Amino acid sequence: MPTNRRFTTTLLSLGLAAMLASGAVAQAAETAPPTASAPAKVDLSFPNGENWAPATEREKMAYLLGIRDMAAAEYQLTGPNPKRRTLVEKWVESLDGMTLRQIMEAVDAYYKAHPDQQKQSVFEVVWFQLVQPKAGAKPAKAQ
Repeated sequence: MPTNRRFTTTLLSLGLAAMLASGAVAQAAETAPPTASAPAKVDLSFPNGENWAPATEREKMAYLLGIRDMAAAEYQLTGPNPKRRTLVEKWVESLDGMTLRQIMEAVDAYYKAHPDQQKQSVFEVVWFQLVQPKAGAKPAKAQ
């Protein structure tokens, strides 16, 4: 690997690690017991429709921001022609031009229209409802 590429990869990895570390600290500060005036936090570690609906707009946007940032970081590290198979390229291209609010509203609308799909994860909803149709991939899962 050329020295310049190794340096760039190392720098991006360190930046990502620092971002994750600072996020963990911020998350720890926010998980203090709720006070009488603050609503209880919703666990969105692996959200589905059951815990997505009661989540606050801020919690939903934070979850989607995390997914977007993860995809953007991997896309930058692997480039447009990754050596290994990845979902990230289709993810980035399919959601290009959509705001986090639009994605959140699409997920909200899906769960509202499909009450029988509340166990489906948010990640699957975004993939099967927003990414896959634009990526032109064959359906891998029956809806």
